[in-house]
Amino acid sequence: MKSKYPVLAGSILICELVVVYFAALAAFGLTVKTNGTLELSQLLIGASAIAVVGIVATILLPRRIGQKRPGVVLGWITQVLLLATGFILPPMFFIAAIFIALWVVALYWAARIDREVAERS
Repeated sequence: MKSKYPVLAGSILICELVVVYFAALAAFGLTVKTNGTLELSQLLIGASAIAVVGIVATILLPRRIGQKRPGVVLGWITQVLLLATGFILPPMFFIAAIFIALWVVALYWAARIDREVAERS
């Protein structure tokens, strides 16, 4: 039977990646105004690193009920990296907190749905 992890948790991770790139552009715009030292290439490399981890996490999420795959752990690493972007752009702390809450809820509901489906089988 198919697991609900890819649908619930994967959608959170993909939405995060879009936000990371917008945050990189916002950080670039703010550093240009304040004569900062961050280059656009540095910000895009950092955003791309987070994106790679998030995409790999999405690909490696469990596909079947009871399957053990490293996608959930990589998803948590993505959450930590997103939280770390707050040191470059402080509003990202708030955005990261929202995505971490969504990640926790997605993991909880996916596990609960999988457990209930397994009990019915």
